[in-house]
Amino acid sequence: MSEPDESLVRIEGPWTHRSVHAGGTRFHVVEAGEGPLVLLLHGFPQFWWTWRHQLVSLSAAGYRAVAVDLRGYGASDKPPRGYDLPTL
Repeated sequence: MSEPDESLVRIEGPWTHRSVHAGGTRFHVVEAGEGPLVLLLHGFPQFWWTWRHQLVSLSAAGYRAVAVDLRGYGASDKPPRGYDLPTL
């Protein structure tokens, strides 16, 4: 199975794309602005793009807005064996 094309997820805009490593997993995050942190988490089956309008509005209001692609979505790492019971 081929890897997904990350250019479909790393969309240009007034934000920055980064990778954050935690627990052996690489998570894709998008951030905009400076100030107190506002963490945005999407639901199934979306990815960070769900929060694009809030990223812009929150950063303009003086916040550091960060949207994280949950594991297995967008450009974050996928579980190596899929979502079996131990992985869940």
